[in-house]
Amino acid sequence: MTKILSIRNATVRYLDKVIFEDLDFDWEEGQHWAVIGASGAELTAFLDTILGRTMVTKGKVIRQFAEAYQQEKKQSSEVHSFRDLIATVSQQYSFKNKSNLQNFYYQQRFNSMDSEEAATVVEYLNGMELHHQGIWNIEKVLKLFRLQSLQDKSLIKLSNGETRRLAMASALLKNPKLLLMDQPLTGLDLETRQSFYSILREIRDSGVHIMLATNSHEIPETVTHVAVLGGKKIKEVQERKDISLIDFFQFQLNGFDGSLLKRLLHADQPKGFNHIIYFEDIKIQYGEKVILENINWTVNPGEKWLLKGENGAGKSTLLSLVLGENPQAYANKIWLFDKKRGSGESIWDIKKNIGFVAPELSRFFPSNQTCIKVVLSGIFDTIGLFKKVSKEQEELALDWLRLFKIEDTANKLLRQVSLENQRFILLARALIKVPVLLVLDEASQGMDEYQRILFKKTIDQICGLMPLTLIYVSHYLEDVPDCVDKVFQL
Repeated sequence: MTKILSIRNATVRYLDKVIFEDLDFDWEEGQHWAVIGASGAELTAFLDTILGRTMVTKGKVIRQFAEAYQQEKKQSSEVHSFRDLIATVSQQYSFKNKSNLQNFYYQQRFNSMDSEEAATVVEYLNGMELHHQGIWNIEKVLKLFRLQSLQDKSLIKLSNGETRRLAMASALLKNPKLLLMDQPLTGLDLETRQSFYSILREIRDSGVHIMLATNSHEIPETVTHVAVLGGKKIKEVQERKDISLIDFFQFQLNGFDGSLLKRLLHADQPKGFNHIIYFEDIKIQYGEKVILENINWTVNPGEKWLLKGENGAGKSTLLSLVLGENPQAYANKIWLFDKKRGSGESIWDIKKNIGFVAPELSRFFPSNQTCIKVVLSGIFDTIGLFKKVSKEQEELALDWLRLFKIEDTANKLLRQVSLENQRFILLARALIKVPVLLVLDEASQGMDEYQRILFKKTIDQICGLMPLTLIYVSHYLEDVPDCVDKVFQL
């Protein structure tokens, strides 16, 4: 068979350390790969090695799929790269506003004037730089990813799952030879996950070669071969038809240092709230479009809730009311921590009682923020640290990083650390002030299998040590902590 890519005896450095040694891999015409492993950082690094984003210090990567294209461009003296023929869907995508600046603030999503500064879905797709044409055009990708009804929606107003579908659509619009996708199913509701398999078939049948970094329970039938990473190399290759979907990775988890966690969570919390949240007949609409209607919800102190709903059902909008960020709160009957919205309280009065984690939060921190500054910003409820802190506060932030065994990230920039470490850094930021209410919106999204189990166990550990009120959002029931016993379905 014709090889389209080969890796030979490669030593690979990623995020300042050797992540692969003696790495060998062959990708042949007609093969579609799933790459699985216990480490999410390894999976991402493997895709990045194919993309040329890692440092190969020994051995080589041969990209046969691009040789004819590069020769043709070279003869016509055109600027070119093998990357022109690769499209990626990473976990860390970001969209810029119309001024080409990525300077959105998290709260801007719910202000109509600010959202006009962001391109719409169709404007974004029209503005993409395409190196060559093919069978996939804007009309076809909008239809394939069910984005037609969203084409005039501002990017900043898209839900997490809708943003992910747009990232996939924009990748396919490039008509690539290779499509690399890093954990493509995270953040997608059950219906979209199920339809994803037929989407993959359409992409495959159009002649695109597919590689997914995924977990061992989500290997689509479209895949022909599975590579298992471990021990800094590919330790096993199997054909998809020979795979039995058993647990590839068995984990023995003890959680984190219980005595340190207990000390960090020991703080004087405000006592005596009757209700944490009280919503009565909530209605939220933008123009003619009604997002939420007839919403009644009471959350009492210490309760643990799962918030459910398909992509676009209004979960993000509902959370924006909980977090005090949606200006339409003032036109509704909303009480947070026993205070009615519009009765003179500030957004900071609300936020001081809330810890919040969402995967997209990391995109809104200034690029110069180190991980310890991100954790410290939780004390002030700001997206970034802009105040001088005391020695005690700095030591407290370091203790949270020590608890999660990531103290070595303290002085690294947030964007320089692995995605799973970013999630624990954001959790430390949420917990540093010991909040009354913890809101976790797809908070373990993008973590590898080990880290997801560890994150879930950590939340149960925390809830066992303090009378925390919890709202947990996840499309994966296996990620929901055991302490959650109530469900609010949109």
